[in-house]
Amino acid sequence: MPQEELGYVELEWTCQNCGTRNPGARKNCASCGAAMHAQTQFELPAQPELVKDHPAADAAGPDVACPYCGTRNAGNATVCKQCGGDLKGAQARMAGGVLGAFDAAPQAAIQCAACGTQNPATALKCSSCGARLPRPKTQTAAVTPAAAPAPSIPRAWLIGGIAVALLLCIGAMFLVFRTSDTRATVDDVNWQRTIAIMALMPVRDATWQDQLPADAQVLGCELKDRRYSDVAEPNSKKICGTPYVIDQGDGFGKTVQDCQYLVQAPYCTFTRLQWTVTDTVAARGADLNPYWPALTLQDQQREGNRAEDFRVEFVSGNQRYTYNPATAQEFAKYQIGSQWVLKVNALGSVVEATRAE
Repeated sequence: MPQEELGYVELEWTCQNCGTRNPGARKNCASCGAAMHAQTQFELPAQPELVKDHPAADAAGPDVACPYCGTRNAGNATVCKQCGGDLKGAQARMAGGVLGAFDAAPQAAIQCAACGTQNPATALKCSSCGARLPRPKTQTAAVTPAAAPAPSIPRAWLIGGIAVALLLCIGAMFLVFRTSDTRATVDDVNWQRTIAIMALMPVRDATWQDQLPADAQVLGCELKDRRYSDVAEPNSKKICGTPYVIDQGDGFGKTVQDCQYLVQAPYCTFTRLQWTVTDTVAARGADLNPYWPALTLQDQQREGNRAEDFRVEFVSGNQRYTYNPATAQEFAKYQIGSQWVLKVNALGSVVEATRAE
């Protein structure tokens, strides 16, 4: 996903010796003079101010810590500014981490705990008494991508859902396949056979313009969102996520945002002639002699699907069962009054019928 650079913000760090908050560019604490510890992390200021270019003209990558005295030095320094020690091979500060979303909205003032003076969110010390000010309690904004993906399902929920579904399937299979034998008598039979009649009719549909069938009669098109692209294309608009700040390891953070282009394309409604079911003829009966209905086709018509349904009603005491033979040949066996042994599952459905001895 393309990343756009918006500018830089000066970070801040808190002195591990006295708790004073310091601007990111300072290498030593403004209050007690202690050097910034190599493990002390940079943080986003409560009120970040964006500048277009890196404030340090000689920006040379992450700062390095002197292996002798621990003083923080610029990344391109060769000797320590504090003790003069050789910085060859000195460990560079960690860089590249995302510190959070960039939020330029005005933040609430900070009240000095010592004298009660209200200070702007950017202040590190009280403007009235000079006391150090605590880091404001700000609500960190969430970093959202340019095109947010669909919410992911927690792994535990997914596994639990699969387990429940599996148990339900096992239970359903148990009910279906567990059967008992019941002796029953054929009490009634009926059948139905149908034939669909089809005709060429204009059917309305819609698709992207480049996927229109050759015989489509276009009714109209409109631009709709179709896909994302990393580069600008015709009929595209830029979609950017929340700006966020990346630690550069030198007291400054680079503010970037992830952007993509939402490409639109013509989406068209159209009609085309398709064979469509326009009517159905049927034949029905309550005997064992099914037949197909008479079919008369007009011009521009043709025969569609044929379907048949056979039903046998059994009675056993005060209980009734329905069975559906698969073919006319099987259906013909079920004479009214004949005796059968039915295999009935726990759901009350007949899964098999065998002629009684």
